[in-house]
Formats: sequence, structure tokens, C-alpha cells
Amino acid sequence: MPGPDAVDVLLRLDPDERARPGRAFLGDDELLLATTRHGRLTRLLAGAANGLLGDLPESLGLYDPHAVSRTEAVHDPETVRIRYGDLTGLAPFVRPTGFSLHLRVDGRNEDVRLAFRSDDERAEAVSLARALRDRARAAGGDPSVFDPGGRTRVLSLDE
Repeated sequence: MPGPDAVDVLLRLDPDERARPGRAFLGDDELLLATTRHGRLTRLLAGAANGLLGDLPESLGLYDPHAVSRTEAVHDPETVRIRYGDLTGLAPFVRPTGFSLHLRVDGRNEDVRLAFRSDDERAEAVSLARALRDRARAAGGDPSVFDPGGRTRVLSLDE
């Protein structure tokens, strides 16, 4: 099935918590959502260095704010695992602050919220949503596209 294998995201599992950088990994049976291995202090210092040096440390590969490997994600007990068959809704949308994807998961009270911060945010949001929809359908589910409300515009998943 076409689509990305891993995508850098800003992850919010609870609407009251701050978004944390991490990665979304597409597996055979489930989506893995893992936060970065860097702590808050490291992210603060690296962000300051990037700001002072014009993103030079990040562009040279000295620092990756989303640093987490698939192996780390698989073995980390804090990694969120979402079975594709449990996806009940997808909301790929754009708002004034950027592109996001909300996921409704059977058994969770709140939506899982993913945001994108890259040069091609729109393409990442749409391709990840399409890949999740296709994998959910293959797993026997049929997630609907929903509007999360507010000042948003839902993106089309049709080609």
C-alpha cells in the first residue's frame, strides 16, 4: 500500500497537554506514535542554538528534534499503539497555524492529534491520512472523514 513509512509529527494525546515532537511509524498491523528521545531541557537548548545559528545544527544533522527510531518506538512502553481496525475517524485539515490530522480511535475518549511542521506539511498530512484510511479498510474498518470544527478546512483524501 502506498504511503509514508515514518512521518515527523507533533503529538498531542490529550487536549490539555503540550504537543511533543516525535514520529508516526506505519507498521503492518498498527500505527506507532513515539515521542522524541530528547528531554525538555535538551529541546530548549537545541532550539536556542538553532535560533541563534540559523538552524545550522539541525541542517548539519547535529540535532533532530524528532529523534526516535522505529526500534526505540517498538520497545518503548510509552509508545502509543493504534490498531488500524480501531480507527473510526480521520480529520486531515488546515487551520491558520498549519496542517493537522486528528484520529478517532475506538476505546479512546479524546482524539489523537498530530500536527506537521515541515516544508511540505500538506502532502504529509494527506499522504498519512490516505495510508491510514487504506490500512484501516484492509483491516476491516471504515474510518470516516470528519470535521473537527473551529477555524478549519478539511482536506480531501480523493486524488
